[in-house]
Amino acid sequence: MVATVVISALVIAGAGAAITFSLILVSWGIQREERGSSLTGQAPGRLSAGARVLTGLYVRQRADSSRPGQRTDLFG
Repeated sequence: MVATVVISALVIAGAGAAITFSLILVSWGIQREERGSSLTGQAPGRLSAGARVLTGLYVRQRADSSRPGQRTDLFG
């Protein structure tokens, strides 16, 4: 009986730690995205990329955006 309680407590503590880590990662990533106003392009770093993966954000890249010197505005 004691072993069941101890195992249950460890599982709950592990799940809480994983959720806490995920929330911290997402909040740091969101802060970095907001600072750089970078939600329309590639993630500025691994932290932001991880936050995008955890939240399910997918940013579609334009096919012609890799060509240097080409304007991508609407009225160019």
